[in-house]
Amino acid sequence: MNIGWRCGLAVLSGVLDALGYIGFGFYPLTWIAKVPVLIAAKDSSVKQSFWLGLLYGVVAHLGGYYWLAETLADFGGLSLVVSMALLLLIAAFFALLFALLLGLVQRARHTLGLAPVWTLMIAYPALEFIFPNLLPYNIGASQYRFTAITQIVEETGLLGLTALIGMVNGAFYELVEARWERRRPVWLRWFVPVVGFLLVLGYGMIRVGQVDASIKSARHVKVGLIQTNHSARDQSVSRREVVERHRKMTMELIKANPDMDFVVWPETVLITSISELEPLGRRLEIGRPLVTGAFVRGDGGRFFNSMITISAEGNLVGRYDKRRLIPFSETIPLVGTFPQLERFHPRGKVIQQGTDYLNLRVAGVSALPMICYEDIMPAFVREMWHRAGPTEILINVSNDSWFGDSHEPIIHLALASFRSIETRRSLIRATSTGISAFVDPVGRIVSRTGQWQSETLAGQVALVETETITPYLHYGDMLGWICLVLTGAGLAATLPPFNRRIAV
Repeated sequence: MNIGWRCGLAVLSGVLDALGYIGFGFYPLTWIAKVPVLIAAKDSSVKQSFWLGLLYGVVAHLGGYYWLAETLADFGGLSLVVSMALLLLIAAFFALLFALLLGLVQRARHTLGLAPVWTLMIAYPALEFIFPNLLPYNIGASQYRFTAITQIVEETGLLGLTALIGMVNGAFYELVEARWERRRPVWLRWFVPVVGFLLVLGYGMIRVGQVDASIKSARHVKVGLIQTNHSARDQSVSRREVVERHRKMTMELIKANPDMDFVVWPETVLITSISELEPLGRRLEIGRPLVTGAFVRGDGGRFFNSMITISAEGNLVGRYDKRRLIPFSETIPLVGTFPQLERFHPRGKVIQQGTDYLNLRVAGVSALPMICYEDIMPAFVREMWHRAGPTEILINVSNDSWFGDSHEPIIHLALASFRSIETRRSLIRATSTGISAFVDPVGRIVSRTGQWQSETLAGQVALVETETITPYLHYGDMLGWICLVLTGAGLAATLPPFNRRIAV
């Protein structure tokens, strides 16, 4: 096979991977996306496989994260040419994971005789586990609508889905390779993935029924979400008008739903000082408990990106300050060690990091707070759960308007939905321009708003009060550590002193 065909197959894998991920949503493609690039690498060296994997990864990430170019141009004030160049560099960095994966597949095949199915099953989750990524990425998140298969996440985290997807891709490749070579498929290479898939599917079907039963018997509260469609880029509307728009839509929603228990507004709706929080809350006169994002000025002029709860009477009940700040947007890496870096920050100020792990209470309900992309970080939610204690619901407030009318909002929501499976709690998300949503403990998006639309949403939310925690909350990414150790052992086995062909 010449280099042109090999590169074409690598590009095809990248296109299939991008189409199968969240934005385009053809999620069944994810289970076969790696087959073309594995065919391309079949008789290649480890070095050639690395470069084929890099090409595959660049195409996949350009398709999945194209919206970063617009964000870099609008938010960073960069030209379109520079933004596209930066997008290409970011995609190339993300693609290193696929390049390393394909290199490991070929090394194991050449030195140990291991079929790709086994390397993909172990090395794929290991690399996802350790790969540094400012935008948390798990291929398993592509299956967010396939609820019967995603329930395994409560046991293994998203890495369990990664291992399963890698294994199934390896099985399909074995069938294609066997036909190409005019031989019988090695039964173990397809039988184990089929059994694994069916076991995970059966587990999920059972768990969906069990969790649905607990939702049905649980106490419920009625919650309202306000999405005004106000973009953070729009400077023509005053802050007073923004707050008044939220208040007006809230009153209309309460009038239509007089049994509303509490209301949630998005990230940074209020901008005020700590001392003015309570007087501002009383001036709102909503008549219902409120959860809202707030940009709060503290001592020394520093700002906190906060989530606050206000009682029906307008009294401040609680405040959580965001802990995981976005690098180069809300903070600068190492700014605590080198304060002089702050003057290079494009927005002129650095947001103060929160120091407390605490849950919030609203209308008598305990809630685990998450601001912006904290809801796509499973390790953060686990840490909050263990330090602040279990809660009855999860609440996220976000502002995705920086990313334009792109696939980013649905990617953000889909990634966040897995926190409901990991914790077996309902998730409430309020965003400025979409997508606001209610997610149930099964991980289903029960109802949602549109994107870049002014909408309100009311929904019944189940309050799961069980004190038991899922294995994932208890053990975390144990599967990642196991796969990392096995990958390291496999690499050691390929070295000359230990090299023994297994041929399986």
